[in-house]
Amino acid sequence: MCYLALSEFQCTVQLAGCNFSCRGCFSPARVEVGRDVSVESIVERIPVGRRVVIAGGEPTLQVDELLELLFLLRGRRVILSTNGYFLSDRVVGGLSGSKVHVDLKAYTDSIHREYTGWSNLPVLEAIERLHRYSVDFEVETVLIPGVVDSPEIERVAEFLSSISRNISLRIIRYVPVNGFSRRPTEKELEKAVALAQKHLACVTTSAEVKSHPVRSVKIFFE
Repeated sequence: MCYLALSEFQCTVQLAGCNFSCRGCFSPARVEVGRDVSVESIVERIPVGRRVVIAGGEPTLQVDELLELLFLLRGRRVILSTNGYFLSDRVVGGLSGSKVHVDLKAYTDSIHREYTGWSNLPVLEAIERLHRYSVDFEVETVLIPGVVDSPEIERVAEFLSSISRNISLRIIRYVPVNGFSRRPTEKELEKAVALAQKHLACVTTSAEVKSHPVRSVKIFFE
């Protein structure tokens, strides 16, 4: 399934399917359902002048179609939201002109495996690759009490600073789903930010940066 979420300023292209099995995931696009649609049919539905966010699920699972979509959207403001696992040299090489949001679930591999079912080594390598290719990107990590706590957020920040102190980190405040964990308190969020700021020059939170449109109309390709 693919659908477009249209708001006044943004169009989100939501692609189905994900390699991760995150225990706290809320996205309906994580499941591969629906039918195949052409890249051209998607682009035709995207209004000119709006920022385009390509998300999932995990959009890099459909690498050929993703690269074609990015090519057809060249010249527009495009953000690719990805877990980073499949950001190979080929994919990163096709990201020129786009911004990338990498969702790094955790720095500690055992925590990452427990939460997603997969190792984070390819994700860490992808972040280094994005920096090496001078791609415009930021890293997002979700603060999840009892799973990804503030000490783990600091480990993420330490890793990023080992590449560059100028890498942007956005700390996302977890929204409870199906009874998994709870919403972090303001103090817990402030603590995570303070620890990350010891290592990075740019640390923001989901409370400061609103990327999801409040009102949107969904167009489904089913």
